[in-house]
Amino acid sequence: MTQSAPLLLAADYRKFMRQKRRLLDAATRQHCASLASRFLPKLFSVLPNNANIAFYLDSFGEMPTEPLAKFCQRYGHQGFLPITRHGEPLRFAPIYQPLAKTPLRRHHLGMAEPTTHKIDARRMHAIICPAVAIDKTGLRLGMGGGYYDRTFAHAPNCLKIAWCYDFQLVDSLPRQAWDKSMDIIITERRFIRIN
Repeated sequence: MTQSAPLLLAADYRKFMRQKRRLLDAATRQHCASLASRFLPKLFSVLPNNANIAFYLDSFGEMPTEPLAKFCQRYGHQGFLPITRHGEPLRFAPIYQPLAKTPLRRHHLGMAEPTTHKIDARRMHAIICPAVAIDKTGLRLGMGGGYYDRTFAHAPNCLKIAWCYDFQLVDSLPRQAWDKSMDIIITERRFIRIN
């Protein structure tokens, strides 16, 4: 299922996987996202109609998220993007369709985030997040800021979905007390239901 690797420190995984992501050209990234989008209809069984679905805008070599915006538009779900505040859970702002109509600003961490009104994470039915690495138990390693772990602690009932490349799946990751596991992993090769 996953690539075999010795158990590394979180910093080692971050360095290795971020380098590997950066080696992907734009065409490969888009192709992977297109392949992964084939699995999105599997979410019908776990999402209500007109669901609030949060996702991110890819900025650091992550798998592109444009298919997520198109999925929301096609099936009547409302898409949301995260807004960060240091040390706090993420809040979310609705996107406009097409996505290019959503007013954005560049955050000091480098990603684009919306400038519209903010909504509490507990109003999300699903939060689709990036991963630097993820293991077979759904344990996700992020960029290290703790934003998603704080958010999932604040909104424990939302569906937690990792959207990542298949090579980011590893056998095991080091666990911290605050880590929250994903419910679903979607890659270009598979759809994995953890819980």
